[in-house]
Amino acid sequence: MSLWHIAWGYIWNRKLITLLTVLSVALGVGLISAVHTLREETKRRFEEEGQAFDIVVGAKGSPLQLVLSSVYFLDAPTGNINYSDYEELLHHEDVRAAFPIGLGDTYRHFRIVGTVPELMHHKWIVDPISGRERIPFLLAEGRFFEKDFEAVVGSVVAQQTGLKIGDTFVGTHGFMEGEHAEYPYTVVGILKPGGTPNDRAIFTTLGSVWEVHSGHEARGEHTEGEEHHDDEKEVTAVLVNLQSPAMRFTFLDYVNREMNVMAAIPVNEIQKLYAQVLATANTVLLSVAYLVVIASALTIMIGLYMSIFQRRRDLAIMRALGASSIDIFGSVILEAFWVTILGIGVGWLLGNTVAWTLGMYLTQRIGMVITAFGLSGEMLFSYAVVIIVGLLAGILPARQAYRTDVARDLAAT
Repeated sequence: MSLWHIAWGYIWNRKLITLLTVLSVALGVGLISAVHTLREETKRRFEEEGQAFDIVVGAKGSPLQLVLSSVYFLDAPTGNINYSDYEELLHHEDVRAAFPIGLGDTYRHFRIVGTVPELMHHKWIVDPISGRERIPFLLAEGRFFEKDFEAVVGSVVAQQTGLKIGDTFVGTHGFMEGEHAEYPYTVVGILKPGGTPNDRAIFTTLGSVWEVHSGHEARGEHTEGEEHHDDEKEVTAVLVNLQSPAMRFTFLDYVNREMNVMAAIPVNEIQKLYAQVLATANTVLLSVAYLVVIASALTIMIGLYMSIFQRRRDLAIMRALGASSIDIFGSVILEAFWVTILGIGVGWLLGNTVAWTLGMYLTQRIGMVITAFGLSGEMLFSYAVVIIVGLLAGILPARQAYRTDVARDLAAT
């Protein structure tokens, strides 16, 4: 019988102690797995959406707030800018496409986003190597809006509100009470789930947003939102795609210097957010996880010491039958290895289950899909560290096992 089978037999014979030790290791590994998964997936998802537009232009204030409110619909807007600023950007020689958006109202806490129909056909490449495209606006049913007060709702909006094609609803000013009952919207389209912030948004024409807040013109006089071109109109932000992403910093400097607005690069702002805030939180959580692993290593060591004391006669018989000190040492080390590996397996499953559950919550809250039950390079490195810690925890008990007095232990009852 090999040392592997002997070690497995010993841990199987003391199921309760083994189970408790495995669970202690699994708790630390589970936290490590959950932190790595959530960190990598949220960063990847945020950066994928951040690549949708080269530049976001809006009112002066916090660049991060501008990006979060305009691209991810997660924060209050920094203010409004003139529609003429949008037109200037649209006709700039370095701009390939520009999409104005107007924010302000909500329906059951879901953002109503006024924009132009062209945004509904926007797509971008998220992986230059494979050429994989991101197409956020795909219809599950219905059509895109064509005139004022027609609305296309995201998948989460439809799911949580029960809105269907042909239904009508009215918006609420901001996130507060006070409905615009005289301006009902009609649902003409429902988007497919895309794992983007668009899942939690309602899209309509800019004209709809303007009319709700101006009240100066009759609803029936408008057709398409982009026909409202007077300079008094305002938009919340402009989402800009340049002729080349390499022009981002040059164009950023131009806008901030020459126009009375503020420009921000979405992907850069998200990377700053992770570097300045979320990276610290991840470090703290990983530190706690490794402390749990160290505590688990102590549990492994204590469990092996107890096991050696209980079976010291068996170890003495093995020595008497010709087992070398190395064999005894190796069998105990392999016990520590088995327990650690089982803890890693259970911890991986536990941590990814937690990440998957939190991912479902994030999908409902901000439209972000988290892909769990995977392995990354950082995760594998962390598991390797856990294995080393587990093996180190077995060294002292293993040393004690092969140094026992054979004659004394054989004579023990």
